[in-house]
Amino acid sequence: MNRRDIEKRAAQLLQHHGVSQAPIPIKEIAEAEGLVVVEMSFNGDISGALIRNHGSSGIAVNATQHTNRKRFTIAHELAHYLLDHKDKDEDHIDWKFTVIRRDGKSSEASDVQEIEANTFAACLLMPSHFLRADLNNQIGFNGEADLDDAHIKAMAKKYRVSEMALRFRLANLGLIPPA
Repeated sequence: MNRRDIEKRAAQLLQHHGVSQAPIPIKEIAEAEGLVVVEMSFNGDISGALIRNHGSSGIAVNATQHTNRKRFTIAHELAHYLLDHKDKDEDHIDWKFTVIRRDGKSSEASDVQEIEANTFAACLLMPSHFLRADLNNQIGFNGEADLDDAHIKAMAKKYRVSEMALRFRLANLGLIPPA
């Protein structure tokens, strides 16, 4: 799936749920899509997991991580669910119980499904039309936004995402130069 299609799917999901401003109520959207969201402790660098069991699905999120990280993890796992991703390396806990984890591997950008899930999560939590509206007065002649660290910090707080996630999203949209 290409970036434009992912952006469109995320926008359709927001429209379907009547979301018109940030921050995106990601847990509520996931639950409205039929996923139970639970927080629990994980060992190692696992941020979360999409759990499928006998036709039911849910998202487990690492309770020890920052709220912004949890929000991104929920959006990432929701992407796996909505994009109907199947993990080639599924963890089979028992004969009909599967888990797709979000961990260090998912952020390496080496697996197509992980790239799609990260892209979907970013599009969902930081919709391009919301960002462009917020930056309307900051866009210069060159099409890039003139933002200082205070602007980035305030926007990240508004969207309830990390400053790094926001910077990546803005750069991917061509609104700021890549770092």
